[in-house]
Amino acid sequence: MSISELQKQTNTNIHEKANLIRESEINAAYYRLEMKQAEIAHALFHRIFEHESGWYNGHYHKNDSGEWQRESYPIPVISVKGLCDIEIQFDKISVSTKLKRDAALAYSYKKFSEYEFEVYGVEDYLADFYHKGQTIQKMKENICACDEAEIGFSFVFPFDIEGKQIFEFVKLLRHEGFYY
Repeated sequence: MSISELQKQTNTNIHEKANLIRESEINAAYYRLEMKQAEIAHALFHRIFEHESGWYNGHYHKNDSGEWQRESYPIPVISVKGLCDIEIQFDKISVSTKLKRDAALAYSYKKFSEYEFEVYGVEDYLADFYHKGQTIQKMKENICACDEAEIGFSFVFPFDIEGKQIFEFVKLLRHEGFYY
């Protein structure tokens, strides 16, 4: 075998090994998502909520510049019928739900003061009404200035939150009149 052929063979082997390592890393990351999905679904199972799970792409998140960025890769989502979607992302869990516009304007949000959340339009989901660092008053002014009939909410939790804690939070949403 010539030196040129040996170099080609070595390069091919290196690329194949790199691809295997990337596939292994991707598989490990998705396995972690699968296990978290199973934990949360188990916490909701045989409880008071009807739910179903699936994998969905086309979700959005804010990048480091604060701009919305579409993601093409799928993440697991648990839909709690009539109440919320629980999105399991690589670094966090988010719970999406909504209120009617009038209810969102009248609500005090005191029960949610300890939670991180964002508020946005349902029709125009890139319309940002509230994010960390703003006041509730500013959020209500933003909602007043919009034409949205429904207001979306996304509550953010650390990835390592326990399924039972998500169950308790979903119960709070239902008690407070949120829906999906």
